[in-house]
Amino acid sequence: MAQAFRLFRIFEIDIKIHVSFFLLPLFFGFFYSAHYGWAVGLRAACLVFLVFACILAHELAHSLKAKKLGIAVPEITLYLIGGVASMQSIPREPWKEFWISVVGPLFNFVLALVLFFPLYWTIGKENLFSPGLASWPQMLANVFWINPILAVFNLIPAFPMDGGRILRSLLAVRMNYLKATQISAFLGRLFAILFLFMGIWMRHWMLILIALFIYFSASGEERRVWYEESHRRVSP
Repeated sequence: MAQAFRLFRIFEIDIKIHVSFFLLPLFFGFFYSAHYGWAVGLRAACLVFLVFACILAHELAHSLKAKKLGIAVPEITLYLIGGVASMQSIPREPWKEFWISVVGPLFNFVLALVLFFPLYWTIGKENLFSPGLASWPQMLANVFWINPILAVFNLIPAFPMDGGRILRSLLAVRMNYLKATQISAFLGRLFAILFLFMGIWMRHWMLILIALFIYFSASGEERRVWYEESHRRVSP
């Protein structure tokens, strides 16, 4: 991908970063610096990188489970609105898709538990339960809270989030793969429209971008599976 470059390689997976990613730390850094001073702006920019470290760990959990099930994962790319693990193929076996999808949110829950006591002892109870950007300890507290938030958000039963993939895998046990995909994609578009209206009402541009990403990703997956099924029917 011309607009992404490799940061490093781990577990035989290339970790790449898209140029759009850098808009986030720059925006938050300048925004908070202009309104609250350069120290707060610096902490805001650092928080963006820490959040994306958690997102990367989430995608690695998916990727390692996929590799264990025999699915190649050549790269993970970090974008403006999240990370994407590029799997060589999407498993049609419901149990494989279920475990690949569920392991990401589970990892975030486990990581939150792992981080809780070290942060509790180092930054203190007051800072841990008062996350923010007013101080470095409060900024670090966000690293704990972002993990359960990521897990719960990803479990929303709407494609292309993990919850949508989990739903598809469960539906595919009782119906054909295309129908299961259509239901998950439909829910994805519904949530996308909900997020879009929420983003406009709250004037939250990031939520608007997420809504657009969900809508077009859900529609794209539905078209991909429909094409594959159509091609399979006409193939000798």
